[in-house]
Amino acid sequence: MKKQNHSKSLRFSIAIAVCASFTGLSTLAQLVPYPYSGTPIPDADAQLVYASGGDVVATFYHGVPVGDHDVLYLNGTEIFDNQFNEIGNTIDLGTFAPGTLLNFTMQDFDVPNTWNMGPGSGNSDGAVHAYVVDNFPTPGNTYVAWEDRPVSMSDFNYNDLTFTFSNVEPGPVPEPSTLALAGLSGLSLLLFRRRK
Repeated sequence: MKKQNHSKSLRFSIAIAVCASFTGLSTLAQLVPYPYSGTPIPDADAQLVYASGGDVVATFYHGVPVGDHDVLYLNGTEIFDNQFNEIGNTIDLGTFAPGTLLNFTMQDFDVPNTWNMGPGSGNSDGAVHAYVVDNFPTPGNTYVAWEDRPVSMSDFNYNDLTFTFSNVEPGPVPEPSTLALAGLSGLSLLLFRRRK
C-alpha cells in the first residue's frame, strides 16, 4: 500500500513539474496581439529601433514552426533562423552608443522577400512589416513582431516571427527634413575640420 502511495505522489509531482514547464513556455511565448489584424500598420505608426545605451541582447521569442523559413538580420548579419533557433535562445549583439539606429531586417526564404523596419516605403510591397511594442515582456525590453508575407498573401496579424531586445527603444521614423538637417550639420562639421 505504501509503495502505491509513493508512486502516486511521484506521478503527481512529475505532473506538476511538467505543467510548470509548459506554463513557463507559454508565458515566454505570450504574444502581443496586433489590434487591427488583417490591416497593415499605417506608415504614420511605423517605428524603428534605437540603442538606448548598454548591452543589447536579442531573445528569440516566438516563431511559427510550420510557417515560412524566416531569418532575422542586424545590419546584414544573421541573428536568428526560425528553422534552427528555439524560443528563449539569446544572442548578445554588443554595446551601441545611445541613439544608434539598429537596422533589423527579416528575410522570408519561402516567398522570397526581405522586409525592413519602418515605413512601407522601405519595402517592395509598400507595407509596414514590423510591429513594435515598448516595455514588453518586462520594462526595459522592446518586442518586435514581423509579418513575413507580402500584402497579396498576408493576414497581417504580425505574429510570424517575434523577438525581444534589451537596451533599445522604439522611435518614429525621422522626417525627411530632420534627416536633411542632420546631413547638413555633419557636412558643415567636416568642412569646419578641413579648414582648421
